[in-house]
Amino acid sequence: MLALAACLASARPVITSGKNPVVKALRRLESRRHRERDGLLLLEGLRLVTDALDAGFCAETVLVAEALLAQQPGLQRVLAALPAGVVSLADEAALAAACTTVSPQGIVAAVRMPERTGALPDAASLVLVLDNLSDPGNVGTLVRGAAGFGCDAVVALGACADAWSPKALRSAMGGTFRLPIVPAQEWAQLRAQLQRAGLRVLAADGGVAASDYAAVDWRAPLAVVIGSEATGLSEAVRADLAAGSVCAVGIPMAAGLDSLNAAMAGTVLLSECARQRRGNTARSG
Repeated sequence: MLALAACLASARPVITSGKNPVVKALRRLESRRHRERDGLLLLEGLRLVTDALDAGFCAETVLVAEALLAQQPGLQRVLAALPAGVVSLADEAALAAACTTVSPQGIVAAVRMPERTGALPDAASLVLVLDNLSDPGNVGTLVRGAAGFGCDAVVALGACADAWSPKALRSAMGGTFRLPIVPAQEWAQLRAQLQRAGLRVLAADGGVAASDYAAVDWRAPLAVVIGSEATGLSEAVRADLAAGSVCAVGIPMAAGLDSLNAAMAGTVLLSECARQRRGNTARSG
C-alpha cells in the first residue's frame, strides 16, 4: 500500500479526455516519422512497459489506470521510482485514445529510443539480417527469436519494417530491449562489414542449390539473412549467392509446399544454430 500511495501522490491529475495534449502526443508515436523525430517509442501493456523500464529505457510519459496500479504491487514500485511529472492516471477513454490496440491493458508509455548506430557489437558471433521485410509482425517475431536463440544483433536492411513500431514491439515480446537493432541501407556495405567482423554469411533460400540447413555447421561466427515475405532475398543478395560470397541454406519441405514464411524460416534456422552451439559447449565442457 505504501508503494501505491507514493505512486498516486507523485502522479499528475487524472486524464479523462482523448483530446488531452498528452494523449494526442502519445498517439502520434504510432507514426514512424513522429517516433524518429521525437526519439520516442510507444509502448502499450504491462509486459512491454515493465520490460523496457527493467532494461533501463527512460520513460518520458506514462498513463496508467488506477485499477491496474491497485492490482500490481510491482508496477507501483517501478512507477513510484520515476521522476515527478512522468506518471499520469488516466481513465478508460483516455487510455483507449492513446493506444493503437483494440483492448488497452491499462497502461501506455512513451520511452526514449536507444541511440541508432550502424556498428555491429564487438566480437559478434551471430547476427540476423532482415532483408527488406515488410511486415512488422514478422519483424517482431524474428527479433524475439533472435533474442531467444542468442543473436548478438539484428540488422534491418533497406526498406525493412520498423522494429520499433507498436505492432513489431508487441510481436517481439520484449526481445527488442535485449539486443541492438542495427540499421543498414546498402547490402554491399553491410556484407563487407559482416565479413570484416569474421562472419560467414548464410542466406535462407528455397532453391535446389541450397544446402540442407541441418547439414550446415552453425557453430562458427555467422550472419543469417532472411528475405522478404513477397519476393524473398533482394537482388543484391542473390547476386552474391551466384558469385559464391554468400552461401544458400534451405529447409526441406514435404511435397506440395515450397517454403515457410519469413518468421518461421528464420526461427527454424536460429533454433538449429542454438542447438548445435549448445552441443558444442557441452562437448568442450
